[in-house]
Amino acid sequence: MSENTNFSFDTLIDNVKKYADTYETALKSLEQSATSGTDTDPNTNETTTTPGSVNITDATVATTRVQITQSLTEMASGIAKNAATHTKELGRKISS
Repeated sequence: MSENTNFSFDTLIDNVKKYADTYETALKSLEQSATSGTDTDPNTNETTTTPGSVNITDATVATTRVQITQSLTEMASGIAKNAATHTKELGRKISS
């Protein structure tokens, strides 16, 4: 079985960007969860969003998403940095 040794920095960069975009979305979701709490007026039975209130379920889910995507983003970024360092070291060996 032959091993494919081709490597594309463009593909790696695209993957890091995808994780970063997902992380950004998770952060926005967390921000939105900060105003997701609602109150129901017992007299009119009307539900309104209370500024600054938090729906604990929404906030917990959003926080978990942020933590997971942050970890994945850091992992992808670390892989890209390691690949760049390795390539630079190989370049030094070739030029020596």
